[in-house]
Parts: sequence; C-alpha cells; structure tokens
Amino acid sequence: MSESRSYYLQLHFIILISSLIPSINRLINLSSLEIVFYRTLLAALLFGGLVWWRKLNVKLDTRLIAELLITGLITAVYWTLHALAAKIANSSVTLVGVATSPLWVSFINPIVTNRKLDYYQILTGVCAIFGVYMIFSSGFDYGMGLFIAIVAAFFGALVTVLNAQFAKSQSVYVVSFYQMLGAWVGTIILFPINNYFHSVSLHIPAYNDIVLILVVALGSSIYAYSVLIKVMKIISPFTVVLVSNLSPVYGMIAALLIHGKSEMMTLYFYAGTLVILFSVVAYPLMQMAEQYHKTNAQK
Repeated sequence: MSESRSYYLQLHFIILISSLIPSINRLINLSSLEIVFYRTLLAALLFGGLVWWRKLNVKLDTRLIAELLITGLITAVYWTLHALAAKIANSSVTLVGVATSPLWVSFINPIVTNRKLDYYQILTGVCAIFGVYMIFSSGFDYGMGLFIAIVAAFFGALVTVLNAQFAKSQSVYVVSFYQMLGAWVGTIILFPINNYFHSVSLHIPAYNDIVLILVVALGSSIYAYSVLIKVMKIISPFTVVLVSNLSPVYGMIAALLIHGKSEMMTLYFYAGTLVILFSVVAYPLMQMAEQYHKTNAQK
C-alpha cells in the first residue's frame, strides 16, 4: 500500500471517530465549556507525558510557541461551539453545520498561504451553502444550533489551515502538546466571557461523565488530533475538510442508533444534507476533468 493511500485511510478512520463526538457530547451531563475544559486538560497531560517519554525537544522559538498556543485557543472555541450545537440541537444538525468547512477553507487558505483563490473550491463551497439554505427554508426547528455549528466550522477550518503549516516542520506530539495546553488555557479564558451571557460553574464530573470524557479525549483529542496533523504532511487542508463532509453520514447513523427518534429529521433536511455531501465528490471530479482536458490538449 502506498504511503498516500495509507494516509487517506487514516483520514477516513479519524473522520469516523470524530463523527461520534456530538452523540457522546449529548450524553455528558456537563456544559459544553466544561466538557472542553476537562477534555483539553486530559489531552495536554497525556501529550506532555508522550513528549517526556519520547524525550522530544519542546524548546521551540518563542514566536512559534505563541502561535501554537493561539491555535490551541482557537481549537477550544471550535470544540466548545461544536459541543454547544449538539446540546441545543442534535448530532445530525451539528454534523451538517460543520460540513460547511470547505467553504471557509476556500477563503482562509489563500489568505494564510498567499495563493490565488481556487474557484472550484468556491463553487463546491457555494454548493454546501445552498444545501444549508434548503434546510433552513423548510421551517427548520434547530436554526440556532445549525448557526452555531456553521460558526464552529469556520474556527475548525481556521485550525485545519494553520495546522497544515505546522505539520510540515514540527513533531506531531510537540505541536499537539502546545496546542492542547493552549486550548485548556483558552477554556479558562472563555469561562468569564461565557458567564457574561450565561452563568456556568465548573462541576466535578460524575463517574459516567469521566468515562465519556476519557473516551473523547483519547479517541479525538489524542489519537485523531495527532493523526490529523500527521496526514496533513501529505494531504491538503481543503481535501481534509472535504473528506470530513462524510462525517454526517457516519454520524447520523451512529446518532440514530444511540439516541433513536430524537435524531429523525424532515425530508428537506436530508435533501439539503445530500446537496452538502455532493461537494465531497464534485471537487475531485472537476479536478479530474480539468486534468483530462489538459492532457488531451498536450497531445
């Protein structure tokens, strides 16, 4: 098996893991910010242990450390909004909102990398927005949840683009350690901001909640997060978020099995979801068509 194919398989596997997160978050009897506080604290400690065990060098340039910590703060915002959307709506709505990430990446990536806009990426992003419009136009009951998930998608796309830059030259574990540390500190910063709008106290989680947070931390914060940084050494940020659009398919099936009828949505919702998922195949097909025409033109 080629190295690139192995990375693609790993990418699909971590997308499958990530698609389960909204369903698990709904089962945890804590606020979204509390969940992310404990999740990132555990992840930072575990990554710190891995760095110490592997005797990796953590003495990076001060500016780079600051950038990693700030990226961690953005990650905390992303995960908190992601969990909040699942709490006030449901898993399916959250996953569909987050599936708009390619649109955000199509605008963010050129700014960060100083490249020209890829109009194919914008076209597939507009396709995703049309799918979202179809969902809203059907008298949708979870408008706020979907809006929060779409905002979360922006922060998730920003983290993906930034991580692609860090992945090229730094150790996966060192990058993840600083970012999880920054994410944990970020939740501490977010508590007083959150309390301005809605009072949230930090509670000691119950045993069942501890187990679920541990599952999320090990599966997503530790394994999936570190593998994602690794695969971005080979795979572009846009391709990563494009494949991530399969997450609603995996997640909706899992949510129906876990939560039952509360995850059932209207026909318009599923039609809009199909339009969004169309972007998964539309972009690579357009690239293949363009390459085919270029090849024939050279003959």
